[in-house]
Amino acid sequence: MTSTLMTTALAIVGTLLGSGLTALVTARIERRKNEALERQQIRQEAAQDRAALRELRVEHRRWRRDRRQAAYQSLLDAAHEAQGAIWQLARLTLEPYDQHRYDTRRGAAIDAVRATRQAATTVELEGPAGVAQAAAEYAEAIDRHIHPPIQYLTELSRGPLADEQEDRYRSSAAETGLAVDDTRRRFVPLARAALDELVDDDADQGTQAAA
Repeated sequence: MTSTLMTTALAIVGTLLGSGLTALVTARIERRKNEALERQQIRQEAAQDRAALRELRVEHRRWRRDRRQAAYQSLLDAAHEAQGAIWQLARLTLEPYDQHRYDTRRGAAIDAVRATRQAATTVELEGPAGVAQAAAEYAEAIDRHIHPPIQYLTELSRGPLADEQEDRYRSSAAETGLAVDDTRRRFVPLARAALDELVDDDADQGTQAAA
């Protein structure tokens, strides 16, 4: 009888111990599983944060590129308008002097030059530095280009001009016209390169995100 009780007791103890060990092992496995899930979730959240940051940077570069492109195009358009207005003003040097036409075309040319300078200021704000400098030089060349016809017509308003004065006008007008062309040729490729650089950055970000 005693032997049976002891056997039964040992069996119960063994069962309890086995159950306890099983529960302990199961709890440890569950804890490790939960910890692994938590680490995986943290990694996923970190990856999502990195992806969101990359997308934000891409959107910012696209916004920056759009603003720069608009600023660059505005300068080119304003400069084109200014050159046209200066050309119209210069045509008066081939005609008998007329104060009204002079005042009208001079005012239009000055307004167009002023608009070009304002457009260049916008480019300076948008950058980058090399393009900003080229834009300032371009606008300055446009500004200088208006002076020869204004000076010539001002002198013409006082009476007939000598051949020396006419030669001086033609020389200075040609010089300032070439300066406008030169500064435009410097500005355009720099502006294009600045825009392409932002596009290349977007492509690099896309490649990194895919990897």
